[in-house]
Parts: sequence; structure tokens; C-alpha cells
Amino acid sequence: MIKTLMVFTDGSDGGTIASRYAISLAKRLHAKLSGCHILDSRMLEGPLMADISGWVGAQPFSGQLSQFRDLMQQKGEAILANLSSMAEKEGVDIELVLKMGHPARIILDESLRTEMIVLGQNGEHAELTGDFIGSTVERVARQCLKMSLITPSTFEPIDKILCAFDGSAHAGKALREAIEFALALQAPLVILTVAESHNLSAAREIAEAGLQIARAHECAAANLVLEGRPDQIIPMKAEELGSDLIVVGAFGHSRIREMILGSTTTSLIARSRKPVLLVR
Repeated sequence: MIKTLMVFTDGSDGGTIASRYAISLAKRLHAKLSGCHILDSRMLEGPLMADISGWVGAQPFSGQLSQFRDLMQQKGEAILANLSSMAEKEGVDIELVLKMGHPARIILDESLRTEMIVLGQNGEHAELTGDFIGSTVERVARQCLKMSLITPSTFEPIDKILCAFDGSAHAGKALREAIEFALALQAPLVILTVAESHNLSAAREIAEAGLQIARAHECAAANLVLEGRPDQIIPMKAEELGSDLIVVGAFGHSRIREMILGSTTTSLIARSRKPVLLVR
């Protein structure tokens, strides 16, 4: 079971929900928690700064830039102080990290020193951009080498888990992690196999193999076989079953591979109102 996790928060509602998930998991798993806020360096070099330099002139601009950076620093420290307070109320110790740089790059770098990262589906500018999923989250979800928990807009304790299983080696890794989580959190597990090309017989064999793996670990589990597109079926069934966590392998054969590596990963995470754990 994981013993280290890191949450990334920008102070938005989405970041706060991600923090609640991370604190809850750290408490229930007795894991070490780190919290990171990133001062987005693009704010100091983008069109906004260019406009300011045009208004005030080049010489005064250097002073304005320093003041703006100080304000970003103060905001970041306040966000981390709030995160620390949230963790303290739950009796969870937390290490705080403040970094400056490109958010996706910093997240990918920081992920190397933990077993799992947690970040919100949408960031602080989601309302302005209208994006279903933040571009930073999409890049991290595709490139991160560690388990990534992408959290939705609301928090619910994880009491029931759904794992997508297609029989591939990487789906097997996801299933093992799902079993570990189910045992540690004392949560029942549903193993979902999505049949392709109407090959229900093969899908049932795969689903049964997944169930036998769970039973070998003495994990309370059931299996289920459905036809359709994985990015649609998985979140829909999670809603119907009342699952509080979706676990999927980051690689696999067939549509699961396409789903995580291609554009459909955006569709899965955007469709899901449950947290999605991507397992490498």
C-alpha cells in the first residue's frame, strides 16, 4: 500500500477538493502527506506583463514585476497555510512545498519523490476558460510516471471502488492497486470489463480472471461485463453503483490504451463525477 502522496493545490475550489481527498487518504492509509503550490511563472512573462510594461514604461515595469511576484508569493503562502490548517484539523502531518515555474513541469518533477499525486480536475481559471478539464491536468495525466488521482468538483469519502479490467498487464497493475485500496479502506470492489466487438464470451473470461485475483487476496469483490465505449461506460456505471473511486490502468490493449494515451482520457476524466486513479 502507498505510504507517500503529494497534493497540488492552486487555492481554487478544485484544489481544495483535491486537498480534502489527499488528507482523507493520508489519514486512512497512515501515509506521509506533502502539499505543493506552484507560483505560475507564465504569469510573469505572458501578455498581462507585456501590457503592463506598455502602460508604465520599461523602467517602472521592473519595480511592478517585483511587486507582482511578491503578491504571488504571499498568495501562495496563504494557500499553503490554509492547506496546513485543513490537515491539522484531521490530525495529519503535512510537508509544505512552494515552487516557481511552469505548473505541469513542476508537477512532473515533484511526482518523482512520491508514490501518488493528487490534483483537481479543474483549476482556478476553469470558470473563465470553460474547459471541461485543465490543460495541466491533461498533460500530467498522460506523462506522469506515478499513480495520479484526478479529483472531481465535490468530495465524498471513498467507501466503494470500481476498477476497469481488460486482462492486460497494465490493467492487472491497476487491479492490484484497486485491491490494495479496497483492503486498506475496507471498501467493496467491483471489477468492470467492457466488451469490445460484441465479444462477450472473451470479456466474461477476463472478468472472471479478475475476480479470482481479488478473491486470492481475500478482497470482497464482484465482477461485471458490459458492452460499449469505455470512456462512457466506466463513469456511467460508477454513478449507478455508487462507487466513490474509479481505478484504471494507464496502458492496456484495445480501447483502454486509446482512452488513456489519446484524446479519450480527457473524455473519461471530464465525464466522471468520481475521482479517477490512473495507475502506471
